[in-house]
Amino acid sequence: MMFAQDSPLVILDTSVFLSALLSKNPNSAPCQIIRYWREGRFKLVISPQLLEELVEKLLLKNIDRNYIKEILTAIFYTAIKIQGIYQATLLDQVDPNDNRFLAAAYEIGADYLVSLDKKNILPLKHYHHTQILYPNLFLQVLQNS
Repeated sequence: MMFAQDSPLVILDTSVFLSALLSKNPNSAPCQIIRYWREGRFKLVISPQLLEELVEKLLLKNIDRNYIKEILTAIFYTAIKIQGIYQATLLDQVDPNDNRFLAAAYEIGADYLVSLDKKNILPLKHYHHTQILYPNLFLQVLQNS
């Protein structure tokens, strides 16, 4: 996969993957985001913690195993893998599991964290230098760049 030199570094919340995989609308924002990632429009960043959560949630949702394998293979071959050594604590009081997305964003210096979590993640708007966006807003960023 070829990336433009200035392709943004992006963390996708598990909710974005799940929404895309469960969507009946191929033009939904999460579906378009996954499509843009597969086309190389941005660099997906993944940590062991994010991958573990993604696999766990995909298996719980009864998504077709072949589709899970296809997505995980694409992640394996195209995502930027980080060690997952940073620990975030900002969301300890609300949802400690959401800290893993913030930690990954900080560790790599991600440009964007894309989430559907209106309760805990999206209200932050920024975490260090990472802009936190709803999928529709992230699509606008990609389409305008």
